[in-house]
Amino acid sequence: MSALVDVQRALNAIRSITSEEQAAVRLEVLRLMATMIADEARDIEGVKAKTAKPKPSKPLQTLQIPKSANTPKPTQAAPTQQVSQQDFEPIKPQAPIAPK
Repeated sequence: MSALVDVQRALNAIRSITSEEQAAVRLEVLRLMATMIADEARDIEGVKAKTAKPKPSKPLQTLQIPKSANTPKPTQAAPTQQVSQQDFEPIKPQAPIAPK
């Protein structure tokens, strides 16, 4: 029973300390106490706290793009031009011109 007496003394001490504080501090103390009570209740019941698991995201459905009446119809590809071998030869550097 000494545990109950110790807890009662601790609660009385908390009450006396917080009675002189502002409402925000008193509410924060109550929030902390409520969290502690909930944790203890879970421990007694043997239930672990649920952790938030990220839901697997579903792949987005691809939408078909409607064809416009103004879309030009594909035509035959333009004939490719013959590229000369000269276009691929390295360029030789020129000697610098001396200033006059």
